Amino acid sequence: MVSTHKNSRFIVSCVFFCLVLWAKEGKAASKTIDVVFLTQSGSQVLKSWTTEEIQKVSAGNHSNVSAQKLIFDESAGSLVLNDRASIDLVTITTDTKTIRVPRFLIWRGFFRFRFDPKTGELSSSVKNLDRGRLLIPSSYFDATNIRKIELSDHLTTYPQTKLRLRTNPAASRGEKLFTQSCLACHSVSTYGSPALNPAELTATKLHNFDSIHKGWSELKIDSKSSRGLVEYSEALALQNIEKNTEKKSETKK
Repeated sequence: MVSTHKNSRFIVSCVFFCLVLWAKEGKAASKTIDVVFLTQSGSQVLKSWTTEEIQKVSAGNHSNVSAQKLIFDESAGSLVLNDRASIDLVTITTDTKTIRVPRFLIWRGFFRFRFDPKTGELSSSVKNLDRGRLLIPSSYFDATNIRKIELSDHLTTYPQTKLRLRTNPAASRGEKLFTQSCLACHSVSTYGSPALNPAELTATKLHNFDSIHKGWSELKIDSKSSRGLVEYSEALALQNIEKNTEKKSETKK
C-alpha cells in the first residue's frame, strides 16, 4: 500500500515536471526589436516589436515573417509617402554584427525573415543570390537574434556620395542609380564585391561591370545609365577637389 502511494506521487511529480518543461519550451523568451527610421537630423523609432506581436504576425504564415509586412507595411505606416519612398537601405543589427541590405533585395524576395516561436528570435537569410557571375556570399547576410532594423536612404548613411550641386540632370540621374543600385553591395569589400569609389568610375570600368552584372536584368547598365554614372563620377571628383581647396584656404587663414 505504501509502495503504491509512493509510486503514485512519483508519477504525479514526473507529469508535473514534464508539464512545466513543456510550458517553458512552448513560451518564447521575451524580446524587443526596434524598427527605426534614420534621417539626417536623427533617428525615429517607428515601432518596438515584442515577441508576442511578431508571433501574431507570423501566425498562419508557417513561422515566416513577411519582410514587407514587418518592415514597410506595419512599421513604416506612420511615415509620410515621400519618406517611405526615400527608403532604399535596410540596416540590420544583431548582438554580433551589423549588415546593410539593399531594399530591392528584400522587396524582390531574396531576403527572408524567420521567427522561432520557441526562442523568440527573429533571424534572416538570403537565397538565390547566385545570378550569372555576380556571386555574393549569403552567409554574410545571415543574421541571428535581430535587435534593431534601421530604414534609411543611402545618402543618410553615405553622405560622401551626395552631390552638392544638381545642375547637371545626367549627373543627378547617375547619383540616384549609384546610391540605389550599386552602393549597398559595393560600400564594403566583405560583401564579396570590390569596394567602389564613385569618384573613380570610368566608362571602361562600367563596361566591365556590365559584363559582370549580366545575370541581373535590373542592374543592366545601358548607354544612358553609363553616361549618367560617368557624369556623376566626374562631378563628384570635381566637388572633392573644390572641397579640398576650400579646406586649404581655411587652414591658411
